[in-house]
Amino acid sequence: MNKTTLIEQLLKKYPKMLIFADGNGWTENSPDCFSVSAEEPVMDSRGYDMFNYYDLGVSTELTAFLEKSGYFAQWVNPGVIGIYKD
Repeated sequence: MNKTTLIEQLLKKYPKMLIFADGNGWTENSPDCFSVSAEEPVMDSRGYDMFNYYDLGVSTELTAFLEKSGYFAQWVNPGVIGIYKD
């Protein structure tokens, strides 16, 4: 799946998610990666916080969705998650 399609699907599934398609300086501006704000309160469909920096956690729901799409999430800093092509 390409980055644009993945971003569209993420925004449809999680409309409150703040996504920076250009990486916003945290990830490179490439067709394979982008960044997501981990500071915005976004819940998965089960009502769990999407991101938990203290545990370096990312929702298992989001992780599974990204893996199916050929991507993975990685913490860049306490407020930013990088999404990278696997």
